[in-house]
Amino acid sequence: MKKAGIAAGALVVAMSAVVPVHAEMRCGWISNVMPSSLSIDDRDATWSIATIDRTADDFEKMPDTNRGDTCGCVTGTTDKQSHRFTKITGGKILPAATCQRDKSLAQAIARRDGR
Repeated sequence: MKKAGIAAGALVVAMSAVVPVHAEMRCGWISNVMPSSLSIDDRDATWSIATIDRTADDFEKMPDTNRGDTCGCVTGTTDKQSHRFTKITGGKILPAATCQRDKSLAQAIARRDGR
């Protein structure tokens, strides 16, 4: 009986070691205004994706963006305290009208621009 309990406990520990951290999707304005700087403004905050000092892991999974603001979604793991992506798992570009219709994103841009 004791061996079965130890084996079950070891299985739980082994399984918890391989459970991935859940990715989340953040949608809003992807800002590409400076070289080596990329962020996304969503309804909650401005999330850093890449800076001159640090780039999220698997950055190559980011969708291509043009200079300026692009509407889109970024999926990955984030550090909620520092508001930055730590790993990118995917993303997609959306029509600009999608972000323009979302009133919470207008508030996000005003917050970012200090208005």
